[in-house]
Amino acid sequence: MSLSETITMKAGISAELLLKAYRLMCTAKEMTVLYEEKVQITSKYVHATSRGHEAIQLAAGLLLKEQDYLSAYYRDDSMLLGIGLRPYELMLQLLAKRDDPFSGGRTYYCHPSLNRKGFPKIPHQSSATGMQAIPSTGVAMGIQYLLKQGLLEKNDDLPIVICSLGDACVTEGEVAEAFQMAALKQFPIIYIVQDNGWDISATAAETRAMNAYEYAKGFKGIEAVSIDGTDFFQCYETLNGIISSMRTNPRPYLVHAEVPLLNHHTSGVRKEWYRDDLEEAAKRDPLPKLRLEMLQMGISVADLEEMEALAYTTVRGDFEEAMKAENPRPEDLFTHEFAPTPVLEEKGIRSPAGAEPTVMVDCALFAIQEIMSKHPECLLYGQDVGGRLGGVFREAATLAQKFGDHRVFNTPIQEAFIVGSTVGMSVSGCKPIVEVQFADYIWPGLNQLFTEVSRSCYLTNGKWPISCIIRVPIGAYGSGGPLPFIECGERVDKYSWYKNLLSFHRCRFKRIDESRLL
Repeated sequence: MSLSETITMKAGISAELLLKAYRLMCTAKEMTVLYEEKVQITSKYVHATSRGHEAIQLAAGLLLKEQDYLSAYYRDDSMLLGIGLRPYELMLQLLAKRDDPFSGGRTYYCHPSLNRKGFPKIPHQSSATGMQAIPSTGVAMGIQYLLKQGLLEKNDDLPIVICSLGDACVTEGEVAEAFQMAALKQFPIIYIVQDNGWDISATAAETRAMNAYEYAKGFKGIEAVSIDGTDFFQCYETLNGIISSMRTNPRPYLVHAEVPLLNHHTSGVRKEWYRDDLEEAAKRDPLPKLRLEMLQMGISVADLEEMEALAYTTVRGDFEEAMKAENPRPEDLFTHEFAPTPVLEEKGIRSPAGAEPTVMVDCALFAIQEIMSKHPECLLYGQDVGGRLGGVFREAATLAQKFGDHRVFNTPIQEAFIVGSTVGMSVSGCKPIVEVQFADYIWPGLNQLFTEVSRSCYLTNGKWPISCIIRVPIGAYGSGGPLPFIECGERVDKYSWYKNLLSFHRCRFKRIDESRLL
């Protein structure tokens, strides 16, 4: 039996792909080594590397296709190498260079965003860990909607979404909201949870009642598996099976991968300060493990050493090249604050002669009706906007009957998901209109509004502007009663919440008090 046949029998991996995976794993390690050698330079920039996590990350990256979407987090440089990015490109971001392909030097290392032909699409992700779960689930929601409506070409390779998470962030409530919706609606998304047993200095035993695999079992409709994240063959075989299945039968999965953390949590939090398990963790290093398996399969030492040498020279050459790259210019600070718009002034007649006066709440209803009629990719969802009620102020009345329950529907009481999912929906090609039932309820959604929605265009250097309308009715029924809706933004401090939103100048807001017009 030939070497190629032997390798193919193990997890369906060709000799060529296996050698590529080994080279990239060596590349990730050399990047970590170099960043430590150049610590006087790299310590100026907050960064984390994937040492210990390389096997699961590379398996995922190598399996993604151009039509897919990836939400990578701050330790995923191996995953980015797996989809085809050069170390040089990652280093441009590390060093905050002007030609950083993700953000133009605006975001930390491994906070990628990509909209490039031939590569999976990577939407914006903020520095807030776990927050990517909602926008990426929104992408899967958009894919499902577009496919069902015939607005996305359907073939044997349906697009999927991979959302990468650390096990510690799964305790976030917003992750639970994402899981709930994915399970309920059966979105095409894989949550890959990399579990190294640590938050920063807090251990899993201190902070989590269960691991992500055990947690996901509580969400009926999410299929969960737990694997050894240091075993490249097991990682590749597991993900390949799941992804192949999802291409024809989309549904949500969670893959819990146990891995060691072999480098610092980040460049500013040194492992020597608090870790007492470094020797034990080093025994689980995926690189020597893969090397030994490849030798046992008949791959020569010379072949492996060639890959190691190539990784070494590539990383050092790319770093020298990146060091010489241009820094951002002062004027770059003001680019891509907003996406360009052709609408610069109001046109038409506000009060046509002979027309009946129309209250503002009806005007808002008619405007949305016009948008939905013109754009089949537009849909409205939120709390109680569905056909039974049509909004608590009847501001969505008749829309579900006109456009169908698939385009106008109720969501759970999940303000963070309602707001944050618009990022992913917009990225997938939809035009989402969402409603949070009352201004009292907006507060749980503000984190997504501030960190994900409002910053996407700016922090992706214009690649991912977000198109969404967020409706938030203010006030009680009939505008009467003592202290109605006492937590409403108006009651806390008149218009204060609205003014605070305006301070986030990368979004445009319009305030309408619908309750006064009923």
